[in-house]
Amino acid sequence: MRSLIISCILFSTFLLTFPAGAQIGRRFPSEKKVVTDPLTGVQQTFLTSSQLGNSKIYDTQRQWTADGKWLVFRSRRVPGETLAVNEESGDIVQVTEGAYMGVQTLASKSMKLYFMRMNLRQVGQTKPGPVQIVEVDLEGLFADSEAGQLKAENEYQRVCGTIPAEVGAGGSMALDAGEDWVYYRIGKAEAERRIASGMKIDANIGPGNMEEGPSGIGKMNIKTGETGLVVILPFQVGTIQANPSVPGEIVFCRESGDRAPRRSWTVMSDGSGLRPQGAGHGVQGTGRRAQ
Repeated sequence: MRSLIISCILFSTFLLTFPAGAQIGRRFPSEKKVVTDPLTGVQQTFLTSSQLGNSKIYDTQRQWTADGKWLVFRSRRVPGETLAVNEESGDIVQVTEGAYMGVQTLASKSMKLYFMRMNLRQVGQTKPGPVQIVEVDLEGLFADSEAGQLKAENEYQRVCGTIPAEVGAGGSMALDAGEDWVYYRIGKAEAERRIASGMKIDANIGPGNMEEGPSGIGKMNIKTGETGLVVILPFQVGTIQANPSVPGEIVFCRESGDRAPRRSWTVMSDGSGLRPQGAGHGVQGTGRRAQ
């Protein structure tokens, strides 16, 4: 009997930890804890305390919603989805629905979240499919979730547009300061198709064999779904971010495992002004701007 009781408890815990339904707006109990450091007396606030692989958005992107109340993060509570935790109440809410690629970014002027998700693969398909950029209305979602009046996911999520599969989009995404364009990384195969004649491709130089190009940066207008090219580069692009104060300016890193000759670069959304930032050494790559 004791073994049966223990088995039931473990099974119930499993169901609570990995819910069968992955509905946007689903709420989870607060895990917030305030602990006083015994040596300094300083209070430390822990917004999550369960061991469920909690991880925040990558450092180059915003972590908090525009109202400064919610921290967005990923977790195994709902595998493949994004959640947000309220700093004051500790409430946790699921803020996406539908398979995603782990690429997200938050708006600073509006309560919006943007994320990438790959269209469902077809039977027999071996290559990645088209990639959607999806906008989430966090303001409406949080209000309905708190009121217990959730609607269908398409009431909160809007597909901004679809990037063709051959572009190979993914890995990093950034929202322009004007909040009308998103920028994303272009795959090697697409970059090779669009590379300028005579461009010398950079070879691997870093410890992780991550330097070899080409790659590039693409863009999508989140109002119209229009897509375009920003620049093709002879080296591999790493993380991408937008200058939060200058619309149209993109800052990105040259990926190489932290050993690039000039790691930080900038370019404008029309492909102009490509240049490295800060001091560096070695040979600089030159890119092809959008035509």
